[in-house]
Amino acid sequence: MVGFAEDQLVGKSPPMAYWAPEYTQEYEQRMASVFAGTVSQHAFETVFQRAGGERFPVMIYEAPLRDAHGRQTGWMSSIVDVSEQKQAEENMRTQQERLQNVARLTTMGEIASSMAHELNQPLAAITSYVTGTLNMLRDGKPAGDDIRQILEKANQQAQRAGQVIRRVHDYVRKREPQRAELAVHELVQGCLPLVELQARKSAVHVTRDIAADLPHLLADPVLLEQVLLNLTRNAIEAMAAVPHERRRLLIAARADANDMLRIDVRDYGAGIPEEHHEKLFSAFFTTKSEGMGMGLSICRSIIEAHGGRLWFESLPDGTVFSILLPGIAVVEKAAAE
Repeated sequence: MVGFAEDQLVGKSPPMAYWAPEYTQEYEQRMASVFAGTVSQHAFETVFQRAGGERFPVMIYEAPLRDAHGRQTGWMSSIVDVSEQKQAEENMRTQQERLQNVARLTTMGEIASSMAHELNQPLAAITSYVTGTLNMLRDGKPAGDDIRQILEKANQQAQRAGQVIRRVHDYVRKREPQRAELAVHELVQGCLPLVELQARKSAVHVTRDIAADLPHLLADPVLLEQVLLNLTRNAIEAMAAVPHERRRLLIAARADANDMLRIDVRDYGAGIPEEHHEKLFSAFFTTKSEGMGMGLSICRSIIEAHGGRLWFESLPDGTVFSILLPGIAVVEKAAAE
C-alpha cells in the first residue's frame, strides 16, 4: 500500500516512513491515546504517504487484543486505502458544486438579460437625443426651447434607466436578509465537504478549532457559507507553491468581547504583498489571471450587511482573514433599541 520495503517498516519506531510530515502531531496524539488505553474504537480517517511522496487517504480500525483470560495484551490495527471511495465522493461533491454554480449563473444570467433588455430602450433613446442635440449645435441652429425639450426627454430616459437598476438592487437586497438562528459549528460543517474537496486536490491539511458554548448568530447561512468558501478557497490557492508540510488550513472560531463572535481562516502560504494591502477589498482588483476581483469585495459587503467586520493580517508565515459578527443577543438588543 505504501510502497516501502519490509526492512523499512518492521521494528521501526515513530515517526514512521509513511507518515506525512504535516500530520505528525495528529499521529502522535493518536498513538498516545492508544498506549494510554483511551483511544476511541471508531474508525479513524487520516492521510498516509507512499514512498514516492504521494498522499492518499486511509481508514484505520483499531481493536484491543485480549488473551483467554480477557486481559489486554496489545492492539490490532487494520488499515484500508479509501482512495477510490474518496474519489467517488469528490466526483459527487464536484457535481453538486457545479449544479450550484449553474443555478447561481442561471439566476445571474436571467438578471443580466432582463437588465440588458430593459436598459437598451432608454439608453438608445438617450443616445438619439444627445446625437440630435449635437447635430443641432453643429449646424448652428438656435438652441432655445428645442434643446431644452430634448434634454428633458433625455433626462426622463436616464431616470427610467436608474429605476431599472434600483429594481434589480431591491430584488437582490430582498434575497439577502433571510436570516435564522445559526450555530457556528453548523455553519462550518455545512461548507466543510466542499472545503475538504478542494483541500485534498491541493494536498492541504484542514484543521478546525471551534470553541464550545459560542454565541449563536442571526444570519443568512447561505451567504455566510459563500464567504467561508471564498476565504478558504483563496487560502488553499495561496499555498500552491509552498512545501507539503506547510500546507495547513485552519478554521477557528471563538467568542470575542461584548457577545461578538470571531471566525479566523488561516493559511501558511507566501502571504500578501504589501503593495496589495490597500486594494485587496476593492471591486475588480485581482491577482488572478482568470478572476474578476469581486470575491473579497462581495464578502466584505455580506459581512457588513450582517453588522460585522472583515479584515486580514499578513503574517511572516501566511495570512489570516478574520470575521467579527454580532451574537444573537447583540442583534436582539439593537432591534429592541
